[in-house]
Amino acid sequence: MELVEVVLYVRDMKRAIRFYRDTLGLELDFESEHWTAFRTGACTLALHATERREPGRGEPDPTFLVPDAAAERTRLAGEGVEVTEIREPVAGTQVFDASDPEGNRFSIESQNRR
Repeated sequence: MELVEVVLYVRDMKRAIRFYRDTLGLELDFESEHWTAFRTGACTLALHATERREPGRGEPDPTFLVPDAAAERTRLAGEGVEVTEIREPVAGTQVFDASDPEGNRFSIESQNRR
């Protein structure tokens, strides 16, 4: 079994698209008023428009793999994105968390396996 899609519920589709496309740099695959999908490798990140949303209740926490978590953290912070400190849950893996404009949390990870 492999993860093939993560769906985030958003109130402002245009703002969410700008964030994931322009700020994070994801490749847009499909766009509509109610459903948008981004290519992220083996898994699709999909945005689903909704009027009602309860932040912090059963939301997904997608993780994006990058070559250098520290560099990506610096870049996102420079874009005005609120980011946490980098942590190393296991040797060689660096992770930090951030939130999109709708309050959806996501993680950025890099792996330096020896």
